[in-house]
Amino acid sequence: MEKPEKDLFSPLCVPDFYASWRTSLKQMLLTSLAMNEQMAKEALTWCEKTMTLTIDMPWAPACKTFVTSARKFVEDTSGRLQRMWHLEHARDGPDSVPKL
Repeated sequence: MEKPEKDLFSPLCVPDFYASWRTSLKQMLLTSLAMNEQMAKEALTWCEKTMTLTIDMPWAPACKTFVTSARKFVEDTSGRLQRMWHLEHARDGPDSVPKL
């Protein structure tokens, strides 16, 4: 009895063929975003510490406003990027990443 030939293209038609790739990409994006956010916050903390020299200066409120605004900008941008890339939940499986 003859064995039927195995279809070489059937694995390409599987709906989640790229599931592991999407999961890896999502993890890479999350890690990159978290590290960039952490570095920006640490830079702002350093900036805040160096601005203690301006306490008695007339521009001290402007320096404090700058740091506060920059910190808010970093947090808002990070949140927008997470929503844009659908990264709200760090431990979601590949099904949570939308398929294009």
